[in-house]
Amino acid sequence: MRIGLSSARAGALALAACLGAVALAGCGKENPISTDAAQSGQGRLTQKDSLYVAEFKDFPDLRAASRIRDWNERGRWVVSKLKATAKRSQAEAIRLASQSGAVVRPQWIANVVILAGEDKLGEQIGALPGVRRVWKEPFPAFDKTELEPAPLPTSPPRAIDQVGAPAAWDEGVTGKGVTIGIVDTGVYERHPALLTRYRGYRGAGRPLEHDGNWFAPIRRYEKAPVDNSGHGTHMAGSAVGGTGLPGGAPVGVAPGAQWIAGAGCTSSACPLTGVLPVLQFMLAPTDRFRRNPNPNLRPEIVANSWQRDSKDVALERAIEAFQAAGMLPVFAVGNAGPACGSARTPGTDPDEVLSVGSVDADGAVSATSGRGPAPGGLPDPDVVAPGEGVVSSTPRRGYASADGSSSAAAISAGVAALALDAAPQLKGDPKGLVSALRAGAKPIRDQTCGTSDGGRRNNDAGYGLLEATRVIAAARSEASR
Repeated sequence: MRIGLSSARAGALALAACLGAVALAGCGKENPISTDAAQSGQGRLTQKDSLYVAEFKDFPDLRAASRIRDWNERGRWVVSKLKATAKRSQAEAIRLASQSGAVVRPQWIANVVILAGEDKLGEQIGALPGVRRVWKEPFPAFDKTELEPAPLPTSPPRAIDQVGAPAAWDEGVTGKGVTIGIVDTGVYERHPALLTRYRGYRGAGRPLEHDGNWFAPIRRYEKAPVDNSGHGTHMAGSAVGGTGLPGGAPVGVAPGAQWIAGAGCTSSACPLTGVLPVLQFMLAPTDRFRRNPNPNLRPEIVANSWQRDSKDVALERAIEAFQAAGMLPVFAVGNAGPACGSARTPGTDPDEVLSVGSVDADGAVSATSGRGPAPGGLPDPDVVAPGEGVVSSTPRRGYASADGSSSAAAISAGVAALALDAAPQLKGDPKGLVSALRAGAKPIRDQTCGTSDGGRRNNDAGYGLLEATRVIAAARSEASR
């Protein structure tokens, strides 16, 4: 069964998947934001209320962050700049929305406010100085991801072998000391292949620590990780999954790395109001009640096995904030191929974001893998990785096979973790890390959709298929410069 989250033309949102106490698998008949408002003690919303996103004009210049060497200091500087701009820009809109009884969710990462309230509220906020635009969002429908059951892997799955991860493990390179953030449908943290790799794991018999390691914009799920779709658990497994059950083999590329996660997607859509709060959490992880943001805890790599049909200023700003903070975002290119120009955003930055397409078991670009050029004429993807018949973890204790660029992106995030383990000097240098990943790819010659970089890159396979040992060598070379 092919999986791969898309933005869905149905639009986006649900104040993070319905902003209410409904499961990611479905939105009940009642307006879900009413339940969330009741639980938060904020506002008195009704069936007639609407969901809005307000985007403000100002955004800080974050370029100076790259000169800050200390990881913690750099993160704090970026967050302080973002918060100061948002506080200045959003004050009047938040005051107006709060007075009307609306639910308000400020997103300082992109200078955006997500709010839900009476219809006239959007028009009132749109008229305020400094507001770039305001738009109304629909409440999406949800379904569940279907996965093809697979037996317990007793040797590394074929996709893991295909990128040469076992050879890296033999060198002692497993992703140690690296954290990958999973922005997806959530993760079932107690899967045997994932439990000990969860950053909140404190040892056998001890309670898990979810503060700073898990985030859900839906209040029912803010206390502990969930995955009502299965997609996020599958992606986490492909990135960092360990041996799991007795007799099993690692299912992830970087079984020595750790993971944290946030639930911003459904199995069929990743609404802006879902993923944006999770991206903000990744930049400055909070406790389970959305308090005490701490950028010191941000992951080095963020895996995004989803894409959007069109560009969003808010997501471009969030990616810029990640880059300024020294984090590498990895994005799936989408499953709309094979037509040229079928690549989806937001993973199209040429230098500091890794955009990933899919190949089959023979190393040929998958028919469904999105091809460049991306919107705006940018070359895309950067690289490709296995995305067909990928065996990984599913909720509870299961394993399943799945297809799609989603899996390719998760595998690539694992390869990036191997590179950081081998060359820790690249921590905080997403541009250098992307350069190493590109240099470590084995070229796949294809000029169907055009080439760039002197013919070294094409719009079908990018720089080629990731190979772990080549990437590790390239990372060490990049770090020594």
